[in-house]
Amino acid sequence: MPVKQPFNEIAKKYDLLNDFMSLGLHRAWKNSLFGALSDGLPQSARVLDLATGTGDVASLFLKRLPPERIFAADPCEPMMNEGKKKYPELKQWHCAMAESLPFEEQFFSVVTCTFGVRNFQDRTLAFQEIARVLKPNGKFGILEIHPIPQKLRYFPFRIFWRYGIPLWGRLFSRLRAYEYLRDTAAQFISPEVMVEELQRFFEIEERKPLLGGGLVTLIVAKKR
Repeated sequence: MPVKQPFNEIAKKYDLLNDFMSLGLHRAWKNSLFGALSDGLPQSARVLDLATGTGDVASLFLKRLPPERIFAADPCEPMMNEGKKKYPELKQWHCAMAESLPFEEQFFSVVTCTFGVRNFQDRTLAFQEIARVLKPNGKFGILEIHPIPQKLRYFPFRIFWRYGIPLWGRLFSRLRAYEYLRDTAAQFISPEVMVEELQRFFEIEERKPLLGGGLVTLIVAKKR
């Protein structure tokens, strides 16, 4: 299934979906990402939020930077259209995929990606592109969901993931889209493997489990 298709289908309900799937915790996780990247950020910095969705993370940087220094990018235009209504202050919206960014080299001080790395078509190429558009010592901040471990203590998570999300999809007549979001997380790599892949282009500054010992992980990497 093309990446854009499931997100096109649920664009108008995407924020509600995030609240449901994370029990509202995604808001605290995004604030943690912002906090890890915003300290000491000069007014002249530029920030790019990849897989921006409706622009939640991009909007957090309005606390530190002028709107013209904040760029939001996503391959799904319907999703960004919802974001433009939600955050009219944000002006820099770009329809783009991480593997082919329409920006010059060393353009950004910070790049973020929230729950989007698992949808990259080619992670190596995407990480290379992100490193290309980052300034020397620029930072790449990631929030991501990883597969649920088989240990017994994670059993409630597995039940919710397997049955709760499809039920939610049926309620909104978008079962295929919700199953896609669930399955991409279930089939994704572990945090350890993602760190190994990142280290080709970045130095890892921080890796912090935010839920269940690593079901949701925050990673901050610095361009080599």
